[in-house]
Amino acid sequence: MDFNEVKVNLRKFAFPLSTENALNQIQSIINGETTRKQHLNEDLAMDLISEFVFCETNEEGKPTKPMSRIRHLELLVMICDYFNKPKIKPDNDNCCGDTALNAIFMTLFPQFGAPPLRTNMLISLISLAISTYSNLILQSAGIQMQQLGCSSKYSSQLADGLVKRFFTFIDAKNPSLHLLPQNAPLFTANLMTSLSELYFNKKTMDISIKEPPRVVLEIIVRWINSDTRLCFTAHYTDLQRALPSGAIPMAATLPFLGLFRWCFFAPLCVKNNNDLVLYSELHCALIDSVMEGWKVYAAENPRVSCPYTLSVHSVVPQQLKDLIDEAIKSNDPMALHSVDVVLERLAQSINASIISDTIFGNKQDLVSQLESLPENKVLKLLIKRIQL
Repeated sequence: MDFNEVKVNLRKFAFPLSTENALNQIQSIINGETTRKQHLNEDLAMDLISEFVFCETNEEGKPTKPMSRIRHLELLVMICDYFNKPKIKPDNDNCCGDTALNAIFMTLFPQFGAPPLRTNMLISLISLAISTYSNLILQSAGIQMQQLGCSSKYSSQLADGLVKRFFTFIDAKNPSLHLLPQNAPLFTANLMTSLSELYFNKKTMDISIKEPPRVVLEIIVRWINSDTRLCFTAHYTDLQRALPSGAIPMAATLPFLGLFRWCFFAPLCVKNNNDLVLYSELHCALIDSVMEGWKVYAAENPRVSCPYTLSVHSVVPQQLKDLIDEAIKSNDPMALHSVDVVLERLAQSINASIISDTIFGNKQDLVSQLESLPENKVLKLLIKRIQL
């Protein structure tokens, strides 16, 4: 069946049957069940997705009006149902999911070439998938985030959209959120990494440092406490078997550095005492994960290489140094106490990463950075220990 014949046949049906048939046709194309050349298959799949799945173009290839909210919801449910069908291949787990479905997800929601409205659809789909325990969608999303980078625009928009359109409207104790690390650990771990980059991360001088919403903080603390190994998931997941043939797995990024940064900035930026207690809990959970989480997994899988939880070159960002200097200049007792809390947390996190052998960088460079900070008893002991 040639390019045009496929489209003509699909146009004989109205929604939702046209979309259902298109998804099945796309599955056949992506899984190589046609004799067409690879690049032609990809072009056809993208055309079918644009016209018959998301209704972004008409049969002439011209843009169409945005779909109604009812059609939007119907399409979300249909995609969820499609991914929830019996798996295409038997090799499935709660990290990598199904290879064929992963390829389909990546084609439906690519990093480049898709209209902006597709991002809104992705955020809605992931929100629905979390609420309905549609784990295969979440597994595919976790793989896509890792392949594109957890700090990429794609992953950042997804994480930010989930915060604004889902997390802020749901209780942190919601069962679907509580079970997310168990049902989709890779997605959960990569989502934490993306979220960690959204807050307390002043990248330009004209943007103020943002705090995460309390519900996000509560959820992350619950997730890490539920499994000390969770933050390491992206490192020990074998991504190769989850990807389409020929795809190269991208290196994992762990959430430790970003989340530790939250704990360092919080005493100097956060005014709400109840929130400060949560940051203290987050710090303890991260320390426990660094010390125990990797140890547990490494004991079970000795051949897996050791990951890095902290980097010498970024553990003390310039923005943090500036805030510390401002607090000291103020000579305010409360501000000076906050500086001590920051320095103690910094020392504790570095010490944990040294003990677990998960810190990256030169020890002398680390000492130089630490010596540039204000004097602190805990920090002083750490510097001596490093120099031994």
